[in-house]
Amino acid sequence: MNKLLILILPLLMTGCAWMTPKIQIVEVKIPVAVVPKPPMIKRPPLAMETVSIQSSGYDGYVKALESDLIRMQTYTFNLENIIDTYGKLSDKLDDVNSKDLKNVDQK
Repeated sequence: MNKLLILILPLLMTGCAWMTPKIQIVEVKIPVAVVPKPPMIKRPPLAMETVSIQSSGYDGYVKALESDLIRMQTYTFNLENIIDTYGKLSDKLDDVNSKDLKNVDQK
């Protein structure tokens, strides 16, 4: 009995180590998207920082505020265009990624 146990015990300890697993390498396409850096838009200098009512009077100060308003509207318009463009890029990437992932074979 002891001899039989001595022969079987090493086989039980090795388990399935003597069997080599079959490894299958499958190539899968993963969509990769590169989003460009956003354009740099500098904040416009404001005239009201340098103009005062005492130096230019009310008329000059109002003109400075008006020019600042136009500058800030243009600046805001440019920033909104950038955000809209990145939103469109994101939507396109979502569409491309969902199509590519549906085309990947599930094995």
